Amino acid sequence: MISKKQLMVETDGLLSLKGLVEVYEEVAAGRMQKVRGAVLQSRQFLEGLLVIFAKIKSAYINDSNKQMTTRVKNNRTAAVFISANSRLYGDIVDRTFNSFVDYTKTNKPDVVVLGKLGLSLMADRLPGVLFNYFDFSDDKVEMESFEIIMRYLLQFEKILVFYGQFKTILSQEPVITSVSGDAISAVNQQNSDSSGKKIVKQYIFEPSLEVISKVFEGEILASVFEQTLHESQLSKYASRMLALDRSIDNIEKRLLEVRSEGVRLKHKSFNKKQLSTFSGVSLWTNG
Repeated sequence: MISKKQLMVETDGLLSLKGLVEVYEEVAAGRMQKVRGAVLQSRQFLEGLLVIFAKIKSAYINDSNKQMTTRVKNNRTAAVFISANSRLYGDIVDRTFNSFVDYTKTNKPDVVVLGKLGLSLMADRLPGVLFNYFDFSDDKVEMESFEIIMRYLLQFEKILVFYGQFKTILSQEPVITSVSGDAISAVNQQNSDSSGKKIVKQYIFEPSLEVISKVFEGEILASVFEQTLHESQLSKYASRMLALDRSIDNIEKRLLEVRSEGVRLKHKSFNKKQLSTFSGVSLWTNG
């Protein structure tokens, strides 16, 4: 049976752990609040840019008079998994990786992994898949690392990014974003009539389709990719807060159990003393 000393040691340990977890939760909350406003404000704007990017790319492909070349055309796809550098981010990284695994097994893209946790996940779930790894901070977007990654990704015609997206504090979901403007199927579907016949829309581009395409395929592509990195950070901070909050609940439940065990032990000790007293009284009486 557990002793009084063991109960005291476990109680002290649980209280210390609770204090540590609360500190981590406060840090995660502070970091989440720091990036939340900027990420949510820019999300809608950049989503709109992606739609425009898709329309521009569609117009470029359908332009019978085009003589220029776009960024790259090699039919290669890069699937980018944004992971983390530690395991204290709840389940959002694992759920995102599940989507990444499904796509990778089906489509066989070139695989790119960001973050140390991605290394162990790849070794466990996709041991035979070759991939390019880039170290990346969980806390901020370091421009030197970002530029190295972008130089590599610009070799691919299609770039898909797998990351967690913040919905609410209680909900983060894995999403896939094409940062290379390849949502053409959706654009073509929107540009069809009720019978399915394609409606060709004509646009006027100023200064020219070529110049605009180059801007979108360079600067805008980089901006959208950077947004996915910030989105991933926000979702991980929120997921960490939830995980730590659940940990605090579990610690408090265990504290109640330990205190209950302490009360039972105290009662048992008291009963034992009472029995000893009664036994002594009986001996004196019988004597």
